[in-house]
Amino acid sequence: MTWIEVVDSAVKIGLGALIAGVIAFLLSSTQHRNELKKSKVEREFEMLKEVAEKVENFNTITLNYWAFVTDWRRRLILDTSIPMSNSLRDTQQKLFDSFSELTTAESLLLLFGYNNASVKLREYGETVIAFKKRVESLDAHFDNNDTANYRKTIIDKRSELFNLLNEIYKTI
Repeated sequence: MTWIEVVDSAVKIGLGALIAGVIAFLLSSTQHRNELKKSKVEREFEMLKEVAEKVENFNTITLNYWAFVTDWRRRLILDTSIPMSNSLRDTQQKLFDSFSELTTAESLLLLFGYNNASVKLREYGETVIAFKKRVESLDAHFDNNDTANYRKTIIDKRSELFNLLNEIYKTI
């Protein structure tokens, strides 16, 4: 074997190893980038799922409160001395406690940078607060139209929030 053949073989082997190394590096980098993206998508999906669950729990308690309190207000029209039932008081406490879940959901949305969704969530919560203040104020007139309007507004605000969460889910 001559020195030219030795150099030729060394160049071929070295060039092959270099090409294999570059390709392995590029594949590894691409795979790592894809794993990070996949992990991010999974985290965001879990976050959206958790937010949706917290909002739905809050919504269930809110509508339960709505039913009890509007029934109580209807009965007050006939007899102003009717006290709040224990069921209404319990639901009122559950509603108060469930606002922490709404706050946690809002924090998650802000953490992931979904400011518009956090604003919608806040609007939803503020609608419930406005309803609670209005219905518990015995000085303010409150009739069946008010009841139906507040229920519709609460449901519409929830729907707007879930529409936005759905848009976020589609873009993940």
